[in-house]
Amino acid sequence: MPHIIVEYSKQLDDQIPQLLKAMHESLASAGIDKIRIKTRGIAVNHNLVGETGANGLMMHATLLILEGRDLTTKKSYGDPLHNLMKRTAPAGCAVTLEIRDMNKDTYYL
Repeated sequence: MPHIIVEYSKQLDDQIPQLLKAMHESLASAGIDKIRIKTRGIAVNHNLVGETGANGLMMHATLLILEGRDLTTKKSYGDPLHNLMKRTAPAGCAVTLEIRDMNKDTYYL
């Protein structure tokens, strides 16, 4: 049910497989049933980042989870994921993470 989607500058391709595995394991260790986690990376060929423009590096993760969890629980999932990203990213890389709720009525299993 949870999805971790990491969009990243193509230049970061070498770091991403290990990062995705670490993020997948981190969410599982937070109490989410591992069999239900879907983790993927999407390389972005063209991006502009702040003042750096086309030469800038970025990494953005979206964590999609079913609605109903409180803020404390969401942060307990998001904080470790964001920290993993920051430790993986090279200096100057813009690193962000967003947690979004999925509507139970419109999410199909």
